[in-house]
Amino acid sequence: AAQRVQVDALAANAGAPLRILRASVGPTPSPQTGTLAALCIAGFIAAFSIGPGVCVWLALSELMPTRIRSVGMGVALLVNQGTGTLIAGAFLPIVGNFGFHVMFLFWTACTVVYFVTAAFFLPETKGKSLEEIERLFARPAPGR
Repeated sequence: AAQRVQVDALAANAGAPLRILRASVGPTPSPQTGTLAALCIAGFIAAFSIGPGVCVWLALSELMPTRIRSVGMGVALLVNQGTGTLIAGAFLPIVGNFGFHVMFLFWTACTVVYFVTAAFFLPETKGKSLEEIERLFARPAPGR
């Protein structure tokens, strides 16, 4: 009977305008803020596309030994997709509790770690064959 009353109430209000029960309105940003946000997003996309977005995959494909490359790239893709899923699930709760600035500070820290690793710890592979690169990581034989 209670369900029938709810259905009747919904049917009676079908043509009624939408009522907003709770909403909060913040300050309206200026046009300059919108322009700055658009430029920052474009800068991020450009920097990511020439940095971590592509270089991670290039480094993995060049630095991984040939004998394990196919399995290694599969594992790297699994880790990449798992991390993406984790980020997608955590993004809104983190932003809701701490704000957008915390997420972007986190990504800034990740990018700094990536840059330091790529600039100072990975070997230069320009002009080298895969075999030469693999020899860079080969352990010396015992007794040598």
